[in-house]
This record gives sequence, C-alpha cells and structure tokens, in this order.
Amino acid sequence: MKIKICGITRERDLKAAVEAGADSLGFVVGVPSSARNLTFHEARELIAKAPADVSCVAVTVFSTVWELDRIYEALNPDYVQLHGSLRSFKSTLVPSDRIIKAVDGGSPEALMASLEASKIFRYVLLDTVDSNGLGGTGITHDWIQSRRIRDVIYPSRLILAGGLTPENVCMAAEVVKPYGVDVSSGVERKPGIKDHDKVFEFVRRAKRVK
Repeated sequence: MKIKICGITRERDLKAAVEAGADSLGFVVGVPSSARNLTFHEARELIAKAPADVSCVAVTVFSTVWELDRIYEALNPDYVQLHGSLRSFKSTLVPSDRIIKAVDGGSPEALMASLEASKIFRYVLLDTVDSNGLGGTGITHDWIQSRRIRDVIYPSRLILAGGLTPENVCMAAEVVKPYGVDVSSGVERKPGIKDHDKVFEFVRRAKRVK
C-alpha cells in the first residue's frame, strides 16, 4: 500500500517523511487560503530535494486549464492532485494518468462523482473537504461507503484520505483496502508543521496492512 504525506512546507519535514518510508509527498500550491500553501519557488525548491524514488504531488484546487498547465510546467511534479469542480476541464498538458482527482468522501454524491472521475483518471482520492474545496480537514468519512466506491471504480486506484491518523490508519485501510493512504493534519503539530514522531508512527502502522 502506498503512503503519501501531504502538506509538506519545510525541508526538515520532507526529510523526516522520506526517512520514515513515505512513497510520495504532497505540496499545496495555488491555494492562498491554505496554511500549507507554497509559492512556486518554495515548492520547486522542496521538490528538488526529494529523492528520485519518492513521488512528488502538486496539490491544488482546479480553476482553469491554463493555471493547471502553469503549475505542471513550473514544478514538473510526478502527479497533480486536483480538488474542486472540473466542469471547465477540457485539455491539458498533464497526462490523465498523472492526475489524481479528489472527491469529497462526505458528499451524498461521492459514489457518482468517483465513478465519473474514474472514467477519465487512473487515480481517485477520497477526502473530506472544507468550504474551499481542499482537504486537510482532519475529518473522517464513511469507510464502508469508501470501500464500496473502491470496488465500483476498480481498476482505477482509490487513495483514502480524510481524518487519517496513526491511531486509525490500520482500521481504515483494512476496511477500505485502498491502493494508498494520504495524511496531512493527522501527523501535524499545527497546520503546515509536521510532528515527526507521528509521521514515523503513521508510516509504520500503515505498512503493517497487507
């Protein structure tokens, strides 16, 4: 199972996540309302410090294809994680298999939205989002429903997020059987500042799940 530590803002936190064994790292860009938001320069500097075998994900709220392409060209991430509505989404420089489409797992329309996303994208991330359409809320959603979504969208890959912590990641993963898990606020001391002990414990426990 893949493990992503999201909302990285500092080099020391990046190094801790890599040392703990994370498979990928998330960097929030283009979202000024987020405490974890980075400038392009800051994100580029951090991404350059990630080892080649650790994937880097630019996390943003979709606004326009032009802005998405600008992020992709400026940062050259391995993946782009898109939150929000894609109603105006038509074509982009980003290959569809490099886009992770985030869906609000707490929404009554989560199943339909995930199914629609899976027709276009290889990766669907179930999160619990805030009023700005971004994750990192620290709120869980119905894992039974998440498991159903996982089964319905297969072979597209489900990544589980939303309120995961070192204490609940094993149970969540055993119920949902996701391709990967994604954590941000669940391993923080405060928004944007990771608690390294929690990062290590989260990865250790997540890797227990077969």
